[in-house]
Amino acid sequence: MQRAVFRVRQHYRYTYTGPVWDLHQRLVMIPRDLHLGQRLLQHDLSVRGTEGDHRLTWERDGFGNRVARVIAHRVPQAIDLEAVFRLERTSTSALLDPPPWRTDAERLAYLRPTALTAPDKRLIDAALDIAHRSADAAERAELAQRWTATSIAYRFGVTGYSTPAAMALHLGMGVCQDYAHILLSILRLLNVPARYVSGHLIGEGAPHAWVEAFIERAAGAVEVVGLDPTHSRRTRLDYLTVAVGRDFADVSPTSGTYSGPAQGRLAATKQAEIIELDSGTGAAVA
Repeated sequence: MQRAVFRVRQHYRYTYTGPVWDLHQRLVMIPRDLHLGQRLLQHDLSVRGTEGDHRLTWERDGFGNRVARVIAHRVPQAIDLEAVFRLERTSTSALLDPPPWRTDAERLAYLRPTALTAPDKRLIDAALDIAHRSADAAERAELAQRWTATSIAYRFGVTGYSTPAAMALHLGMGVCQDYAHILLSILRLLNVPARYVSGHLIGEGAPHAWVEAFIERAAGAVEVVGLDPTHSRRTRLDYLTVAVGRDFADVSPTSGTYSGPAQGRLAATKQAEIIELDSGTGAAVA
């Protein structure tokens, strides 16, 4: 397929044991207008369940992600946050000139370890082994992806969003964000700048996470290579990017605070589907 259009619906519901007030929510649920071969065609974000008026504002973070801020005076029982958007995808990789950083300091942001990607001895040893096997950055990235894909077993409920890469590796189990954090740790040890990607695959379920490695070419250009260690493959046309950052902490889809003694419970659903395909010989509507 040379081109595809996708529709995504993502819904979060916070249910509280009693009324809450002064609710502040940060949402990273809507993609930026353009990302490599991806273009945002239409989007809507709805907020339901507040008492009285609520305020919804938009901003960009330091990585260019589209961020929504919701402020509600009072929520009697539950608040629903629903994003619906359509995306067009035409490619899975890109050669960027200039690169996605303007200064050496910005480039270092994709090389320095974070709290979630700090390496331990096992990660350092893995990076050293890959470094001895190849000096080519692109080959190193592929070897790091293959190593990560077999480093842990996929298991839901063992790790959480705040689990560091080294801990997931020690446990031997995790989910997509753990695979991504492990791969980021190794790539950065190999001096390959890389970023965390939050987005969606087709179907229902939770959001997905993968990695984009920056392969630095001649004359300052950078090739962006998408790597999905959870499935041990490069990303494809059906990988839908919502946000990018240094690790999960930069791109958490929903986070916030509220006042009151009530406790909250989060429920989430997602549906991503193809609504149009074009193989180059003509378009077909799904």
